[in-house]
Amino acid sequence: MSSVESFSMRPKEFRSGKPPRSSHPGGLLVLLSMELHKLKGSSFWWMALGMIALVSAWSGLAFIKRAESANPATRTVALAQGEIYQTVGLLAPILAALLTSRLAVLESGERMDLKWRSLGQDATERFLTKLIVAGCVITLCFVIPLTWVPLAASAQGFHLAGSLAEYILVPALIACFSTMAVTAIQLVLSLTTNKQAIGLGLGVIAGLIGTGLGPMNMPGLGWLFPAGISSAASPFLSSASPDGFASMTLVANPWAKVLTSLLECIIWSGISAFIVKAKELCR
Repeated sequence: MSSVESFSMRPKEFRSGKPPRSSHPGGLLVLLSMELHKLKGSSFWWMALGMIALVSAWSGLAFIKRAESANPATRTVALAQGEIYQTVGLLAPILAALLTSRLAVLESGERMDLKWRSLGQDATERFLTKLIVAGCVITLCFVIPLTWVPLAASAQGFHLAGSLAEYILVPALIACFSTMAVTAIQLVLSLTTNKQAIGLGLGVIAGLIGTGLGPMNMPGLGWLFPAGISSAASPFLSSASPDGFASMTLVANPWAKVLTSLLECIIWSGISAFIVKAKELCR
């Protein structure tokens, strides 16, 4: 067979200069398996465990301090849960910036981005794979304490006004969706910028602004950026009790907050994936 005939029989992708298509089924499960295999034995998991331990330890100390109080006005499930929930807006952008920057360093250090492209893997699918990995880790940082704190508070005899299941599920779901939205934006910054300090700096600023919207009575502005979703979708209603202590309850329709935060998560994740895809096409 002549060289001309041999060349003409090569895949169209080689003749057109495009990367070859992957021989694997290009599903997210395959990419997720490859991503987890790449991270095996890396410092990524030590960072993840450290973040989960840090947030859980702080939550435990805050709960112990509240449980030791002799004032029944402060011993409520809503206050204990609300105290943990308020950390989501502040810490999620910072933790996401640190974790996604580590993913980006591993990606560029081992030139995995070139390997993925050589296998014909789509940029959007690669982004979503990293978002699932990083987003699940950051979500666990908050979902774990948001699950055990109300259970422990109820076991300790804290006052419960309403359904314990709602006090667990509603804040945990909103924290999950807002955290995924934050992680999506931070992942874009980590993958598209060479200086990882940019993402961390923006994460700190966004966290401070997001948590400040509630005290400034402007939580609605939180819908405009991912770090503010937890404030805008807060399921807790704060007020002052007759004895001067703060009291907190769930809003009348907390599941509407959950659905809205889910919609925001989808929107910001879609915007982030579009940015990554657009940059890939510009190369």
